[in-house]
Amino acid sequence: MPLREIKRLQALDRFLSIEFENEKEVRDLVQLAAEICGAKIASITILDAVKHHYRYNWSVAGGEVPWDDLFFSLTADSIHPVVVPDLHADPKFSNHPFVTEIPSIHFYAGVPLLTHDEHHVGSLCVLDDHSLTLTETQVSMLSILAKQIVQLFELQASIMLLKEKLEDARKSQIQLKSFFESKWVIHLLLDKEFRIISFNSIFAKLVWDNFKTTPQEGDDIRAYIQKDTGAKFVDSYSRALNGESHVIQTQVVNEVANTHWLVYFELALDPENEIIGVSCNALDITKNVKQEAQLTQQNEHLRQVAFYQSHDLRRPVSSILGIVEYLSGKFGNEVPEELEMLKLSTRELDEKIKNIVNLTDFNHK
Repeated sequence: MPLREIKRLQALDRFLSIEFENEKEVRDLVQLAAEICGAKIASITILDAVKHHYRYNWSVAGGEVPWDDLFFSLTADSIHPVVVPDLHADPKFSNHPFVTEIPSIHFYAGVPLLTHDEHHVGSLCVLDDHSLTLTETQVSMLSILAKQIVQLFELQASIMLLKEKLEDARKSQIQLKSFFESKWVIHLLLDKEFRIISFNSIFAKLVWDNFKTTPQEGDDIRAYIQKDTGAKFVDSYSRALNGESHVIQTQVVNEVANTHWLVYFELALDPENEIIGVSCNALDITKNVKQEAQLTQQNEHLRQVAFYQSHDLRRPVSSILGIVEYLSGKFGNEVPEELEMLKLSTRELDEKIKNIVNLTDFNHK
């Protein structure tokens, strides 16, 4: 299928999907077309590759008629008005059912509907059951009405498209706001000169807690970075600006609270992939850091308890082993079986205690 025909069908699809909020304007134009010609029937037909679609009719009911069965195809390949004063006298239509059957059609005038980019999408048709003759002025007025109808259709199509885009933009705005105004993540966009382009409320609160001021777009971000973090921040920003993503962990200390942040630095690009600056996203990991510190401390306490308990347990075991060895020496070669079993069990217990001591002896490690 030729590219131009594909584009025509795309334009046609827009026209077929249009729903006017106020159809009276279009219907009035259709009625006016009939009245200008002194005719009884007028309609707007939209032409696709298979059939005619009657969108608006005046005086007769609408419907769909196969392309090959209707003389309206006269305007399908024309960009000029087509007028047939008397269909009965024209050999092309004299035997057509629309002409021979009652009620019969005697008069036809059609003006093509052309979009702004010259795509033929339909026609404004005027019919009557009597033959009529149109003046040049009447034909010209029909052409003007056809242009007005196309403009109304294109205007409505533009309005529908704008509404769709507006709805998409509204949904995107809601999603972006939900993401941008996270309670746990700082979102910060900087230009190539350290100036703030955009920021969220979490960043504004952090600046207020630390500096008792409200950040503004255009401010130099370095004014809001604590001195002990400044060098790391500038280095990471510079790396990101050169295309290298970077991550740092930093601590913010103020009179309100001590917080820990994991800061991601990435190159920021516009829709045309031009560099606009650096995107900084900082995740509050204070809770994780505190939990890790608490867990480390708990493990330390457990190790200390195990260490002391194992040493305290080994002392009496060592004493038992000493007594067993002493008694074994007294019996010589005839050591009682019970004493041998006590010796083996005590030594086994001693080995287990030694293992515990080795696991908990930090100096040994």
